[in-house]
Order: sequence, then structure tokens, then C-alpha cells
Amino acid sequence: MATLETQYKNFLANNPTSTFTFEEWRNDHGVKIGVAIERSSTLNRILDEVRSPEYKERRMKERIESKERLTSEYQFGYYVGEEIVTRHLPTITTDMIKSRNQIKVSDEDTEENKRLHDEWWETGQYGSRKDEELSKENWKLYRQNMVMLEKKYLPNPLKCHIDLLNIRDEKEFKDGLIHSLWNCDMCTYSLKPEDIKIYDDEDLWFTIIEFVLRDEE
Repeated sequence: MATLETQYKNFLANNPTSTFTFEEWRNDHGVKIGVAIERSSTLNRILDEVRSPEYKERRMKERIESKERLTSEYQFGYYVGEEIVTRHLPTITTDMIKSRNQIKVSDEDTEENKRLHDEWWETGQYGSRKDEELSKENWKLYRQNMVMLEKKYLPNPLKCHIDLLNIRDEKEFKDGLIHSLWNCDMCTYSLKPEDIKIYDDEDLWFTIIEFVLRDEE
């Protein structure tokens, strides 16, 4: 294993803007090792629990109960949601997770978004200028920029044309739909049931599911 001095030199090589002295780096390094050891001990306790027959039996009982609560309309909504994620859901090119339907952000907006992201990262836990208060402020600025870009580039409302649907229980259908869209981690549209509109087109060729962007400042 490399000596602490060698590890410190490697750290500086990988983080040329860092102002950490050797003593500051060593103290920070020691804290992280201590946290890692504590997490390892906690992880071992968790693994011992999940490997026990009692835990497996309890989880199986919960899964059976969960299955019995499922309705066909909920499952119907869930898989329509999967179709929306696959074919309709847009993301912008500055998003960390992107859907198949990407909307290009201008070079100027992309550069500004990257600058704000880098400022937040550099003052965060793993950055070279760690500062908790400044990191919170930088995260706020970065998040505000993301919301601005979403409002600027994403369609609002988003109207998804689906082959004609015969929905018998809209509440259960929406519950499944919302779960699917929430689970994809890419949806910037409101998932409040009251914000989702479902209606047929005039000629009854399609069912339209309409979403609006989240009301976020």
C-alpha cells in the first residue's frame, strides 16, 4: 500500500486546484476512513439480518400481500406509463439521466449549466474547495438553472397520444401510471393526480394523456 505521503501527492496530481496542506488532507482522509469502517460494520449487520430465515419469511409474506392488493387497472396504468417513458417522455441534453426523446439545449445554456454544476461540485463533499454553506448556495443556483432550462425547452403541456384506452377506474389507473413515471427517475412533469388529464380525441382514434411541468421555482 502506498505511504500517506505518496497518496497525498497522487491526490494533488488529480486535484491540481486543491489548497489542502498535508496535515489537512491527512485529517480529512482519516475521517473518511473512519466513516467507511463504520459503514462496513453497519452493512455486515444488515447482511446478517437479510440472510436470516425470519427476514426472508417476512418479506415473502409482504410480497404476497402486495400482490393481492394489485388491481388490473393499476397494472394497466403502470404499463401505459412504461409506454410513455419509452416513446413520449422528453428530457433535455443537460439532464444527467436522458430518455430516448432528447431536446437539445443551446451551447450557451449548456456551458452555463456546466459552470454552475462544477461550482456546486467543487464546494461539495468531494470537491477541492469543500464549503458546506457555499455548497448549499451553489446547489440552489444550479437547481434554479435546471428548472429554468426545463421551462424553456420542454413542451408544456406534454400531450401523449396512446392507442384508444378503455379505462374503467381512473384513480387506480393513475396510481399505476404515476408509479411508473416516478420510478423512471427522468420525469420532470407533475405527478399529482389532479394535474394529469386523460381524454379521447374527437374522432376516437386516440386517448390523450396530458401532463404539465412541476410548479417549481
